[in-house]
Amino acid sequence: MGNFDQHYEAGKKYAVIAAGIAAFLALEWGATGTETILAAVVAGIYGIVASLIPDIDHQDSRPRRTAGKYASIGVIISVFALPTLSPEFVRGLGQFAHVFGASGDTLTIGSGVLLVSGIAVLFLGGDTFDSILTHRGFTHSLPFAFITGLISYFSIGIVGQTFQPIAFLDGEMGVIIAFAAAGGVIVHLVVDQEL
Repeated sequence: MGNFDQHYEAGKKYAVIAAGIAAFLALEWGATGTETILAAVVAGIYGIVASLIPDIDHQDSRPRRTAGKYASIGVIISVFALPTLSPEFVRGLGQFAHVFGASGDTLTIGSGVLLVSGIAVLFLGGDTFDSILTHRGFTHSLPFAFITGLISYFSIGIVGQTFQPIAFLDGEMGVIIAFAAAGGVIVHLVVDQEL
């Protein structure tokens, strides 16, 4: 049953190992010198973050508070940015609202649905999250480590589209990142003596 500092220290040690393995595999798979360094850095970051993630289910944990802050910022940005960046999505929300009797411009109605949904998530999201998860429940399991690896594999492709220098990590190289993240969760479980 480790505290944040113990998980962080173990995560740092694991991140160094994950970075070394990532660098070796990247070189084996034909990456350039720069790509090898980037693969090592990204694997280390994913590994250390994943070693802290399982405690997101505890109300007073640092990962939970941090995730809550960034999720709130993400919701607020989405409410204001989606009508401009993805008007088709917002119109789709408006068309869905038309099924329930709303009338008017689909973009306007969709923006209203988005605003109300965003407010609901901001005010009810944490309580809903607490009622779904219990501390040392699902997030402290091997299936969660597997899911974290999968999410990491797919997220690195999305991040690579935004930040071109790591786009090479999409596909086969993304497996390195997936294993680094899954390993980070497993390190957390070992520190908690749950494995």
